[in-house]
Amino acid sequence: MGKIAGIRLPGESRLANDTASMMLQSIGVDRPTCLFNYASSDKENFATLGKRILVLDGFLYNPEDFSEQYRRHTDPELILMSIEKIGLQATLGKINGDFALALIDQYSGSLTLARDRFGIRPLYYSSKGPNMGFSSSIRSLLNLSFVSKEINPTFLKTAAALNYRFLDAHPDRSPFLDVLQVAPGSIVDFKKGSINIYTFVEWPSNEGREGRIVADTDYIDLFKDSVARRLKKSSNPLFTLSGGLDSSAVIAMAHKITGIPQPAISSIHEDKSFDEKLEIMDIVNSGIVEWEAVSIDNPDIFDLLDKVTSHHEYPVPTATWLNHFILAEKAYTLGYRSLFTGLGGDELNAGEYDYFFYFFADLKHQKKDALLRKEIEAWIRNHNHPIFQKSEHLAMSQISKLTSQSAIGNCNPDIELLYKYQQILHPNLTDLADVIPTYHATSNSYLLTHSRNELLKNTMPCCLRASNLNSSAMGISDFHPFLDYRLFELMDGVPSEQKIQNGITKAFARRAYKGLLPEATRTRITKKGWNAPAHQWFANQGQTKLLDLISSRQFIERGIYNQKELQKVVNEHFEIIESGKNIENHMMVIWQIVSLEIWLRKIDSV
Repeated sequence: MGKIAGIRLPGESRLANDTASMMLQSIGVDRPTCLFNYASSDKENFATLGKRILVLDGFLYNPEDFSEQYRRHTDPELILMSIEKIGLQATLGKINGDFALALIDQYSGSLTLARDRFGIRPLYYSSKGPNMGFSSSIRSLLNLSFVSKEINPTFLKTAAALNYRFLDAHPDRSPFLDVLQVAPGSIVDFKKGSINIYTFVEWPSNEGREGRIVADTDYIDLFKDSVARRLKKSSNPLFTLSGGLDSSAVIAMAHKITGIPQPAISSIHEDKSFDEKLEIMDIVNSGIVEWEAVSIDNPDIFDLLDKVTSHHEYPVPTATWLNHFILAEKAYTLGYRSLFTGLGGDELNAGEYDYFFYFFADLKHQKKDALLRKEIEAWIRNHNHPIFQKSEHLAMSQISKLTSQSAIGNCNPDIELLYKYQQILHPNLTDLADVIPTYHATSNSYLLTHSRNELLKNTMPCCLRASNLNSSAMGISDFHPFLDYRLFELMDGVPSEQKIQNGITKAFARRAYKGLLPEATRTRITKKGWNAPAHQWFANQGQTKLLDLISSRQFIERGIYNQKELQKVVNEHFEIIESGKNIENHMMVIWQIVSLEIWLRKIDSV
């Protein structure tokens, strides 16, 4: 997986070129290629044309759209030639790919950074006076003398207790005050001492588009093309496989394209509440995969988190990404160098449980009262849970809480989720005004606006980042076929009631997958989600280490938590696990507490 970096210092001396090389060496690149104060892990990531230099991390999946002679040119060359011909913004808008790039224009003295529309490839920068640096890695920027390691207090509060889904509510923020992130789909232009930030792509409203007829075959043909393009760029690919629809569809389509069984890898657990082996076996028994199962049971959670955090630049967000790291490590030992995932399928096809509330809001706004009642009844029937009870009252209250009736299509942040563990924060950190995100309607559909928020500001950014860091630690490239913007443009025009039907998510995609997937997989309603029984890991063999951590002097002196309230939550978690009661435990917030502290200790040692 490629890495890029660059620096601007007064005078553009030899020191700058050496520093750019050092930036990449500090993150494990043995012999960076350097050109005009910029560095890359691979010389083919550079392109020059006149006095313009482009350095690219990523892949271009539609090279034929840039030149009839695309086979004679590298991806950076094709992009740079297009910029010369039609300009930067138009070029970036036509790229189907995963990329982070820097463009150096010696004519104007400008430096421009840009990142793909979904933020699949990371890109950060820091600017202070005449000094400026950028990199694929935060860690390489922290090695620069003008960049401090001071933590952003807003980020700290969010990471401490307020739910990982809010970490990227401000897409240009990083964990550090001196480091900013190039937001997905954005351009950051440095010229003559000024910084200009703008987007190269805007979400089109679906007004006038929703309701147009989208055939199942349109979706399948485009999905097939997306998988095929990524297969061409991959090297010895392996597919992560859970029991869900998305990862199964990706590997099934790869099998359809190649005509041979595809290698797949999964994590399995003894705890049946989290183990998806039975669901996975539907795909395995269909003959389309060659399966490798990795059993993850009762690990030393603290030692494992310490190991994974060494490769991460943010706290590890959830146990899912601990599993993923183990799978990436196993993939490397098996000789694989590309890892395909199903990330993006939920956002594309309305697959998460909370999407129901935004779907209900659409029906309410459209005054489809009979259909609304029918769908709420089906939702209760299909998804009622002993811990998370479903009811008409809950549905209507969630509509009021999560959507704005005065600004059509606008969604509200889940304040209850945000404030759920506010009491465990130190009194100096309980003011959350700077944490609450502001969302804007990007569509007249609540469901569509919410899925876009999830894609760019909530769940997806931390998933992509964790996936990227895990894979790159092993020298593996990630591929996410659902994150093809053409698929999103297609599905944006599909009405909400075709995406969710009869209390079932991903209704449109399920119809389209008929004949591609085993029927048991295609029609399965229940969804475990790719997770791990970390609640047991903390409460059993990890209990002593957890208590030691939160009572340590280093932990207490940080002043992040109200120790009395924190201890109450931890004790209650132990009681719930020991009693076996079927009630919600506190695993998610305990994970955040431990993950953050281990990450902070790594930062202290840098």
